[in-house]
Amino acid sequence: MARGIKIYGITLIFFGVYNLLGVGDFKSFSIMFKGINHFFVMGIYLFTVFYGISQIYCGPKLLRREEWSRKLIVGVTSISVILGLLLNRIVIRNFREFILSAKADLSPELIDPVFKYAVVFTAIVTLYELSIIYYFTRTDIKAQFKPKTTQEAR
Repeated sequence: MARGIKIYGITLIFFGVYNLLGVGDFKSFSIMFKGINHFFVMGIYLFTVFYGISQIYCGPKLLRREEWSRKLIVGVTSISVILGLLLNRIVIRNFREFILSAKADLSPELIDPVFKYAVVFTAIVTLYELSIIYYFTRTDIKAQFKPKTTQEAR
C-alpha cells in the first residue's frame, strides 16, 4: 500500500471530524458569512456538513482503493478550495470583527494571536486540500484505484 494513501485516508477521517465539530449550529456558522446572501450561506453550511461526512466515510474507502472515494474526495476538496479562495477574505474580515467585539469575550492581549492563528490555520488547511487534489490526481496514484479485471483477480 502506498504510504501516502494510508496517511491521507487517516488524516481525512480526523479532518472530517474536525470539520463537523467546528461547523456548529447554523446561527454560529453564519456569523462568519455576514454580508453574504442567506441562501448561499445555507448552501455553504450544508456543503461543509457533507464535506465532513464525506471525509469520514471516504477515508477508510481510500485505504481499500475504491475509485469512487478517490473521485469524491478530489471533487469535494476542489469545491472547498474554490469556495475558500472566493470567501476566505470575507470570513477572515468577519472573524476579526467578531473577536474584536464583546461577543467573543477575549482579553485584548489574545486578540492578535487568535487572529494570526486563524489566518495561518486557514493557509495550512488550503495547502492540505491542494495536496489532496494533487496527490489523488497523479497518474501513478490513480492507477492504484483502477478496478481489477476478472482475469487479474484470478
